[in-house]
Amino acid sequence: MKRDAYGRLDENSYPLFHQVAPTPPSTPWAIRLADVSGTFRLLCFDFDGKEAGAVSPELMERAVDDCDELSALLTEHGVSHVVCQSSGSGGRHIWIAPQDAAPAPLVAALARAARARFRTLDHGMLCNPAEGAARPPLSPHRDGSASLILRGTVETLTARDASVSGLVQVTKALEVTRPALRQHDSAPSGPTDERHRPHRRLSRAGEAHMSTIDGGTNPSWTGFMCLLSAAVAKWSLRDVEHAARTAPGMEHYRTKNTGRGSRRKRDPREAQARLERQWEKARQYAALYQSLPQEREPQDFTELIGVVDSVSDILHRLQVTPGRWSSEAGQSRRSILQALAYLTLQTGKRVVAASIRDLALATGLGRTTAATALQALERDRFIQRISAADEGNAAQWRLTPPISTDSNTVRSQLLNNPRPPAGFFDKRAELVTQLEQSLLDSRHDLFTRAGLGHRAGTLFARLSHEVSVTVDSAAKLLGVSPRHTATILSRLRHHRLIIRQGNGWARSKRDFRDYAARAIGVTGYLQGRAERYEAERQTWAWWLAELDTMNSSPTARPRRPHVTSRPLFADAPGERIWPRYPRDTDARADHKSARQLVLEGALNPESRFQYVGAA
Repeated sequence: MKRDAYGRLDENSYPLFHQVAPTPPSTPWAIRLADVSGTFRLLCFDFDGKEAGAVSPELMERAVDDCDELSALLTEHGVSHVVCQSSGSGGRHIWIAPQDAAPAPLVAALARAARARFRTLDHGMLCNPAEGAARPPLSPHRDGSASLILRGTVETLTARDASVSGLVQVTKALEVTRPALRQHDSAPSGPTDERHRPHRRLSRAGEAHMSTIDGGTNPSWTGFMCLLSAAVAKWSLRDVEHAARTAPGMEHYRTKNTGRGSRRKRDPREAQARLERQWEKARQYAALYQSLPQEREPQDFTELIGVVDSVSDILHRLQVTPGRWSSEAGQSRRSILQALAYLTLQTGKRVVAASIRDLALATGLGRTTAATALQALERDRFIQRISAADEGNAAQWRLTPPISTDSNTVRSQLLNNPRPPAGFFDKRAELVTQLEQSLLDSRHDLFTRAGLGHRAGTLFARLSHEVSVTVDSAAKLLGVSPRHTATILSRLRHHRLIIRQGNGWARSKRDFRDYAARAIGVTGYLQGRAERYEAERQTWAWWLAELDTMNSSPTARPRRPHVTSRPLFADAPGERIWPRYPRDTDARADHKSARQLVLEGALNPESRFQYVGAA
């Protein structure tokens, strides 16, 4: 590592090359993982808990658990390795020295499979045989600390006894345990206690996560899956607090990984604060999942390959043409396009049904802004409208596929259904994660029009990928004047969402969006919008049912519920029987009263007081 003009070591940059010598350099140094032929002589799995260049305690603890899980998997398959603490911040390195070296395609497949399983893994160096490098064990770090060996010895690496066949088996095991696209539907990370039953209803996968003994092989991942399953099932914070005290799978919120193979009890205040922060994060994921249809297994890999290619092309076009999306309208179009791409990847279908309100809720925009963005994207040929909205059915959309001359991609060929290429599902999972994180970063009560605005949310999301930004560079990203950009940065700084770093601005180590939303008075803004949109949907469905009743013969009309009738279950099977639509004094439909009744819950089967029609 080369010092700057002031003699400081501020960046991880290794511009100078030297042959290996008996005397190590005086500054931090790294070693190439592959030789000149592109064959890997060493493998380094880098687990880091940093977010936008700053250390996150919660992510660092997740990185330690991820490292322990991969280490256990390597041990299970007889792959010798060394585990190091990379620096004083607490990151982890796993070093492997293959016997006969490992070819680049095999290492890339292993890296992609590991990245799909472990979100804190930086796998870039393992996918770059030409430039991939890492600081070896015992080498110094620029913060003054050094890499410490936690498990294994240096002789393990010099002996070079890790079998390549074992790495192949580890890759297969990681592919089998790859998390589901909707994370809470993943398989548990360890054996479960069949005797444990949650106190409220959960999905089958959620019950498995809750009953995972001691949190399984990765307690932090299992704990968040418990929260995510509870958020999807619409639990409250009090329900989650009860589960944190009793559920085996929520061990992460009771004890802490010491990094030495044991766990210690958490401080009650720290445990409660961590639970509340991650519960809010789980609720954000659950709100994003609400717009997704029921998951299905892909039947046609030709179609799925085309979907992934289309999304990759869209993301590439977003990256190489930043000027197109710099305006406020452009940023709204970008968010809607990302939401459609995310929905396409999740369903695995080229054509997806997406209502304007669902897309608006997924991006944090209003429904009129979302509708305008859809029209602009269709006009610019980024998307195609396959069919318009029809009564209660949403419009169908399709991402414009990239130009191709391959005749086999004209339409699905069920009889010629090729096997997906190696690493295809890992690539799909990586794209889903990328889009998911981008949507979640900017989707918050604080970044609505009543708060700091969508531009502030866009800049906040961009800072997760940038070490820091100046006023001028941020102005180019947002497409506004430096003066306007300075105002946005000032508001973010006022609410402690960004901090000064060098000559620019970076994201704070802690996420204060919830505190800022409470200070401004916009907490629950998106939840209220979702409730209003749901009331509008129910009112529309009620009116369509009323129209069907009006236009049918008296003998074919459904029987109205009597004032004394009470349904036993909210999700009773069969077609829903709606009460008589409210009317005004002139016998005209009173849509305002109907919407108010829906908002008050008068049509909810579980409500104590129900509306059964005017007398």
